[in-house]
Amino acid sequence: MMKNICISTAFLICVALVATSPALALRCGNNIVDVGDSKIEVLAKCGEPTLKEEVGEDITREHDRGESRRAKRYVEKWTYNFGSTRFIYVITIRDGKVIDISAEDKGF
Repeated sequence: MMKNICISTAFLICVALVATSPALALRCGNNIVDVGDSKIEVLAKCGEPTLKEEVGEDITREHDRGESRRAKRYVEKWTYNFGSTRFIYVITIRDGKVIDISAEDKGF
């Protein structure tokens, strides 16, 4: 009984760690792209993406006088489709660095 509780607890801790992971890593051949990599590193490791998009994000900036202003900040979204045996990956890039990697549906 105690053994089952320990195994269940360990399993739940592992699931919680995976669920709170902020981003994935992307494997391109023998190379791995991770958060913090530069655009040039991504291109060297994975080649040109299937799709490049520029997406605006609305942000609010606080100023010294207590004023806040809305602004738009742009990020790049690079999509890699490696075919039907792998997922489609979207890499989000801000200021020339990878800030997020997400897996989408299966590729085609």
